Amino acid sequence: MRYYILLPDDINGEEDYSTNILGETSFKTFWAETGFEIFERIVHKYPDTLEHIIIKDEKGKSYSPDSFLKSIEKFTIKRVK
Repeated sequence: MRYYILLPDDINGEEDYSTNILGETSFKTFWAETGFEIFERIVHKYPDTLEHIIIKDEKGKSYSPDSFLKSIEKFTIKRVK
């Protein structure tokens, strides 16, 4: 399953840019991409803006930041280089 992050200025439906891709789950691994680094930065430096972001999966299901993190907590997180 692939996950995307949309910031307030992003257009819904145009999330397939590297900066919007959080990562993908497969074989008990979450393969983190550029969007995950951005998400981590937001969580640590600008937590008050979390309510303005949208996280969704490839099927269009939306997640709050908390529910997204809960959905990937059972996976090993690996960074895509």
